[in-house]
Amino acid sequence: MMSSSQLQLVFLITCVTCFLTSSLQEVKAQQRDVSINVSANVTSSIEMITLRSMQLSDDDVQNDIIRIDPTTSPNAGKMVAYGNPNSDIRISYLPTRELTHVQGTETLSFSYQVAGNQQEDQGTAERLEVENRDFSFNEDGQFYLWIGGSVNISTAVPGNYQGEFTLEIEYI
Repeated sequence: MMSSSQLQLVFLITCVTCFLTSSLQEVKAQQRDVSINVSANVTSSIEMITLRSMQLSDDDVQNDIIRIDPTTSPNAGKMVAYGNPNSDIRISYLPTRELTHVQGTETLSFSYQVAGNQQEDQGTAERLEVENRDFSFNEDGQFYLWIGGSVNISTAVPGNYQGEFTLEIEYI
């Protein structure tokens, strides 16, 4: 835990509601509907705004794996963090989270991928690695994030799945 004398604040942004809704059929030819909603619970002065929730479509399913690339997919979730202009920040997150069937005990393992950029340009966004990464807010105090990931749905039981995604931002 950091002391206040170090002048470092830790901001925990919890995307509390990450719902994976899946209508899966045993016959692979039938349509699959999946959606993930991301929202942020702000616990300090850094403000996180969801600009777009992750949207999944049949085009994202290949060999029973749903993939959303945070640097190229128009279906990636998009958020913006507002903080002190030009301030250095460190961003970290847990890349794999379990999603639990709402009406059962079945789980799916969702592997998150995050990309970030000072500019609102997904194509030049840099992928965040698992370990902490150092970035900085732009001159307007903004940092953009795109959220994607993958999940294997080959053995998924039809229904709704929910889980949690935590992204940590701290001033350095």
